[in-house]
Amino acid sequence: MKTNKTYSCVLIDDDAGSRLILEHYIKLNPQLDLRASLGDGAEGLRYLLEHQDTDILFLDIQMPQMTGIELLKVLPKMPETILITSQTDFAIDAYALNVTDYLVKPPEYARFCKAVEKILDKLAYNAQKNAAQNPTNNEENSKDIFVKVSNKMIKIDLETVLYVEALSDYVLIATENAKHVVYSTLKAVSDRLPSSSFMRIHRSYIVNLKKIRAVEDNSVLIENKLIPISKSYQTEFYNHLNTL
Repeated sequence: MKTNKTYSCVLIDDDAGSRLILEHYIKLNPQLDLRASLGDGAEGLRYLLEHQDTDILFLDIQMPQMTGIELLKVLPKMPETILITSQTDFAIDAYALNVTDYLVKPPEYARFCKAVEKILDKLAYNAQKNAAQNPTNNEENSKDIFVKVSNKMIKIDLETVLYVEALSDYVLIATENAKHVVYSTLKAVSDRLPSSSFMRIHRSYIVNLKKIRAVEDNSVLIENKLIPISKSYQTEFYNHLNTL
């Protein structure tokens, strides 16, 4: 079940070598947005309590101060979780906590991809099920969105949006008539846009597919702005073009 949606990820592992490998693997997948990479369970718990909208958690089981199992037991809202372990016995016990899968150290890329595919399918299915049960919340049918600019809410007609650009802690929403700077993340904006019309083509850009005037040298031209298509998004983008 393929979607264009990106999912926020947190990695918690006290093993620096394992953490470095997984950081690399995560960055290879355009649907995964690594928000934090942390080295101990207590620090990880603090982060997750402050960011309860995290979609995916890569979690080491054996860590000092607080183990991965202890962390999961106290989380009020558990993300979809992939455990990381050097001993499969621990991972088997952890399935009682409803984790999706586990990786054995050192993590192999093929096994990582299989676990991630499983979790992405699960998230996409849950989103589809929720949309079917709550059609009024289905962003695919949205024609406009409200965003907070300064101290007021502004309605933006999605038909006029050209592209969205990440600017550190803000995003710039460029429309045919104006540019709005909003305190948000690119992922949060992406989740509110219909995937039939909008696609992320770079870590810093979402574009309105209907506004693309030309594609050249792995860049898209929208109005007078040339926006790069990063390597990790090129296959998905060109496959989408071939289906139009």
